[in-house]
Amino acid sequence: MSAPASARPPVHDSHPDFQSETAHLKGTVDAMLRQIDFWEDRDRQMGADLETSIILADEAGEHAAMLSPHVHHPYFGSLKVRVGGREQTLYIGKHGFRDVKGPHSVVGWDSEVGSLFYSDALGWTPRRGGQGVIKRRRQLDIAAKTLHRVTDLYDDEAGGDTGGREEVLLRRLEEGSTAGMRDVVETLQPEQNTAMRYSAGTPVIIQGAAGSGKTTIGFHRLAWMTNAERGPQQARAEACMVLMPNRVLATYAARILPELGIGAVNVTTPESWAIGLLGLEKLEVTDRTLTLLLTDHDNTRRALAWRRAKLLGDARMLDVIRTHLWNRFNAALRGQALREEVALNQREPQTFALTDTELHAILRDVFAADPLSGYRTGFRRAVEDLALSQLNVPDDEEASVLRQLSAPITALLGRVFASTTPVTEARRLLGSPEALRSSGLLTEREIALLGTDPLSGIPTPRRAHADATELPLMLAVQAFTGGIGRQDGRNLEPFDHVVLDEAQDYSPLLYALLGRATRPGHLTALGDLNQGMHGYKGPSSWEAVQAVLPGAEVLTLGRTYRSTRQITELGARIAATYNRAAQVQGVDRDGAEVQRYTAPADAPYGELPLIAQAVKDAQAAGHVNIAIVTRRAVDADRLAEALRDHDTDAQPITTQEHRFRGGLVVLPVSLAKGLEFSAAIVSSANAHTYDESTEYERRLLYVSASRALHWLALVSVGELHPLVA
Repeated sequence: MSAPASARPPVHDSHPDFQSETAHLKGTVDAMLRQIDFWEDRDRQMGADLETSIILADEAGEHAAMLSPHVHHPYFGSLKVRVGGREQTLYIGKHGFRDVKGPHSVVGWDSEVGSLFYSDALGWTPRRGGQGVIKRRRQLDIAAKTLHRVTDLYDDEAGGDTGGREEVLLRRLEEGSTAGMRDVVETLQPEQNTAMRYSAGTPVIIQGAAGSGKTTIGFHRLAWMTNAERGPQQARAEACMVLMPNRVLATYAARILPELGIGAVNVTTPESWAIGLLGLEKLEVTDRTLTLLLTDHDNTRRALAWRRAKLLGDARMLDVIRTHLWNRFNAALRGQALREEVALNQREPQTFALTDTELHAILRDVFAADPLSGYRTGFRRAVEDLALSQLNVPDDEEASVLRQLSAPITALLGRVFASTTPVTEARRLLGSPEALRSSGLLTEREIALLGTDPLSGIPTPRRAHADATELPLMLAVQAFTGGIGRQDGRNLEPFDHVVLDEAQDYSPLLYALLGRATRPGHLTALGDLNQGMHGYKGPSSWEAVQAVLPGAEVLTLGRTYRSTRQITELGARIAATYNRAAQVQGVDRDGAEVQRYTAPADAPYGELPLIAQAVKDAQAAGHVNIAIVTRRAVDADRLAEALRDHDTDAQPITTQEHRFRGGLVVLPVSLAKGLEFSAAIVSSANAHTYDESTEYERRLLYVSASRALHWLALVSVGELHPLVA
């Protein structure tokens, strides 16, 4: 296994242009250093006055700080192009740089020109007109200001495609895993690049198998969205959000953001975002449906819990809740009225009054407008606007009049809206067959299903709690009553862009709410229907998501890059038993055969000696980041402790509070999902642990077996699972 690029010693490349490229690299580094020195010299940042000089110096300092990290690795590729009969070479890097005094400029990877480096297209039309032709694409491996290797990807004079792109990709894939997600700016493949740069302002659903680079592409798309070239579709990093299934994965993935220049993006989980928006940070979120699926062997009860959870996340529930709130607020308005005397300058006091009928009409208009800020705020503003209009209030007296009306309007809102809180209202709705029936959207069988409690045998916390399957309903109540979106001080605004990782595990109802909370068209969903471990919360198909996100496009990644051919083929064998997505193709990267460790069913120490041996074998093969994957968190806890008696010390990751810092870890499949390791060991890989007859269990096995980049081991006391034997 080769070392990471930053650790490789300089090599003398035999490429004929190695020396000239080395000279150009030195020139670029020198030009960058000169520019940084200029920016950091405050005496040169002089304006017309002291205040202007300070502003100019601060801006120059920011520019210097942004460029400095890229001096050691100014670019990674080049394009030789011909435009209008003139040839020039463009260098592509992670950060754009303009050499005002020489030929050492760098084009940013996220620019339109930068896109040409990744595509297979040989021509394009520059913005200034004319026709451009690609003559050569070249990869340049650089670290610590030193050129290590020159690889031509395409050369018109040498006959076209050289096979270099695949060569570079395989070199990168041979590298070991890290304790955080890595950017793929240097090795984006054409299909990944196309998905990443899909039309800004269009909702995108990216379907791809394990290892196809979905999550990485989502982060890179977010960085691409922040480029000024996106124009009116440009996103501000601080106004974007990424939702990931758990905090372990969120921490693992977020480390890539500063490298992409978008460190201000908020990376969180759906549960954390939801309870923050609800203002219930102390509320404990459980997922009792998942607990039942992992622990209960009664398939009838499991199926009932699955169906009920799916119904709770059905997109129709949005209108069920809307109808319920309309009935509640209309009932609360009966007999209400507003009457207040208002003092105006140099005029007789005037009375502002609204009858029961007029208040009902205002509520109807607010529901029709469906404001982002919610019905309560919308109702208040409508009443205030009507008062200012009816009383003919001058602009300079508006603030005074609104102050006088504040108390009576607040009292009215309290009588109508105050008793409607997201948690209690969602549960009140579920507990009332009459309320569920009023929308006319649910069948009697569905209403009866919502009234069942298949989770009654699963313990609940003693403190205030909500189940993950209930949260979208509570969010819907919040969206209609108090608003939904990004909190900016006291203001609520739409997110500039939202990325959903593991998108197959988000309910259609949650998609509808996120579409409401985000600028139109600015949602990117990354998922794999084959990995739907939490399918009871997710859509049955991407068409269900498209139904609530108008104009959404589904893009399919047809290649997986993570694992060796041997590991990819094993995963494909498992997925083929329930595969609903397009067939995927692995990179032709040969590796070690999948290792299988078994012992008799009556082995005195069970599978512990086998796992310990597998760890030693993986370490002997040169692997450092190794995962032992269990089916449940309780299994991981017990295994981590028991392995110490076998001279094996593994860090347990059993809750979302734990962090993956590299090395040997033991963790359940629910927390391993989304992570990748140089080597992985699947414990208890047998039909007793992963029920062969249940699709959900086969999904778990697929996720467990697809975590490894280079080396995979399957361990079992007794026979291995038929799908992996």
